[in-house]
Amino acid sequence: MHRFAPSRLDLRARVVLFTSAIVVVSLLLLGTALHALLARSLYTQQYRQAAYEVDRLRTQAATTLAAAGDLPEPQVEPRIMEQLTSGQGSGNPSFTAVVLVGSERSQSSDERFKIADVPPGLVNHVFIRNEIAAVYMDAPQGAPSGRMLVLGAPIRSQLGDYQAYFFYPLTFQEATLGLLSNFLLIVGVGLLAAVVIMTAISIGRVLKPIQRARDVAEEIAAGNLTARIPEATTQDDFGRLAESFNRMTDALAQKIGELEHVSNLQARFVSDVSHELRTPLATVRMAADYIHAARAGLPADAQRAAVLLERELERFENLLEDLLEISRFDAGVIALEPVEVDLASLLDEVVDALDAIAHGRKVNVTLRVDRGEGPPLVAADPRRLDRVFSNLVKNAIEHTSEGAVQVDVARRGGEVVVAVEDEGEGIPAEDLHHIFERFYRADVHRARTLGGTGLGLAIALENVNLHRGSITVTSTVGQGSAFTVVLPAAEPQPKDAEDEEEAGDPTATETEVVVGG
Repeated sequence: MHRFAPSRLDLRARVVLFTSAIVVVSLLLLGTALHALLARSLYTQQYRQAAYEVDRLRTQAATTLAAAGDLPEPQVEPRIMEQLTSGQGSGNPSFTAVVLVGSERSQSSDERFKIADVPPGLVNHVFIRNEIAAVYMDAPQGAPSGRMLVLGAPIRSQLGDYQAYFFYPLTFQEATLGLLSNFLLIVGVGLLAAVVIMTAISIGRVLKPIQRARDVAEEIAAGNLTARIPEATTQDDFGRLAESFNRMTDALAQKIGELEHVSNLQARFVSDVSHELRTPLATVRMAADYIHAARAGLPADAQRAAVLLERELERFENLLEDLLEISRFDAGVIALEPVEVDLASLLDEVVDALDAIAHGRKVNVTLRVDRGEGPPLVAADPRRLDRVFSNLVKNAIEHTSEGAVQVDVARRGGEVVVAVEDEGEGIPAEDLHHIFERFYRADVHRARTLGGTGLGLAIALENVNLHRGSITVTSTVGQGSAFTVVLPAAEPQPKDAEDEEEAGDPTATETEVVVGG
């Protein structure tokens, strides 16, 4: 049912549906009003004719009885029945049957109609009020089906008081109302179909310019900034809208061009500066290495300056390398050279390479490999993945003091999941959304002390995206952070039987602990 909700239908369907609903409601109201008016007219006419006829017949019967004052009692009721059913030259009566009720018994002109078929309310009304009364009811059982008009009339005479109940069929009225209902139904269906067709055609013509505008907007969104709405020369409302849309598109294309030009200049500037700085930096590096190697013969202040120079040069080299890497990403010249990589081995090398930093900060680094669903193999560029996980593990160590860092790697279905968790100070919630932005530091002072450039996580994100993977982070202040990298898994290549025996049980869980503290 949700598929047919009004908000999910297109504009043409909603207009047609709304118009159809209005037409249906209008036809129902009109049909109901016409049916009620015609029914009232037909029933009123029938009632008047029947009331006139009943009044005439009962007057005629009362006059006949008054003239035959010495008529024996057993002959009174037959005589009244004869007067009521004959009509006395006024034509045959239009009622179907009449039931005559005397003081002791009743008789009927048609055995299908009995006094029991007369509603008690009508009998009481005629008997108590002594006047003509009428009621509409369904035909009694055994009589022709349909509705009937029953009129009751008192007959007063010197020979006694009687009540006569006349049953008038409403066949003509019901048939006429049925024809009207069928006519209204046929006309209503035809009118509804015509309205739906005309509305669909009309709204289609009205929406055609809007559809063209939508197509042009989709082309612009796809990158074709030269697309324009051709109806901008017309003088109607859509022509003015198209003209405004085209002006907006021109201004947007101009701004995008300017931004692309500035972005290209910026990327080129960063790339050129980074390349130009490499040559003098190499010269400075040679001099700094010489001074650092000979610092034992220097005064204490010069020794500290040599160590500081060495450390800052290393930070400067890292910054240049990161800037060059970012410029390559911006220029779109990164080319992957994927090979089959066992992340367990790669992470083991990463942890070993960072042992010195972990030892200096008294941090225990634990690597756990879960091979329950298969080996953690990926098709990737090992150099780039090494940089990703080196950055994540190094960050975890540097932001943990006398704690633990845990690295988990496992295959989960068609993916390989690597989680790097630490027990550091954590990342505030307001910084989590910006953690992968370039040059962003959640703790500026701490990052500078540790020598970070603010580009490591941004480069890690770009490298993971290149491998069609994802990287997410969760953190709690005071408890630590957890970075999760998900990469598409690669199927292992077939191996010889001897290799499989040497590999051991592939379903086992290996745990390697590197103690840095």
